[in-house]
Amino acid sequence: MASRAAVQTGSRSRKGCEYDPQRITATGEKPAGVQESAGGPLKNEKIESLLTDIVHRLDRIEEKIDENVYPPESAIKPDLIRELKKAHADVKKGKGKTYESVDDFFKEIEA
Repeated sequence: MASRAAVQTGSRSRKGCEYDPQRITATGEKPAGVQESAGGPLKNEKIESLLTDIVHRLDRIEEKIDENVYPPESAIKPDLIRELKKAHADVKKGKGKTYESVDDFFKEIEA
């Protein structure tokens, strides 16, 4: 018995017409089922208002997450910035400390 794929030949015909942007533009027709509005201007305003509210809430959520992950810039003290810049300059000059292994590094940190 032949498999189903072996029996079918050719391509299936599709119902309806193919999407043709030139035809739609020329005739001004829209494909069936496509609507530009969701029920009039009042309904659109409600949807836009809802989406605007969602975006603002997402922005606030993102700010809160950033505050929990990164401290605000005002929390970073100038003394710390000076220390970090000095340490960076020392490393560039070759005054950095080296370790034989990562384990040695962790041992010194834990001590």
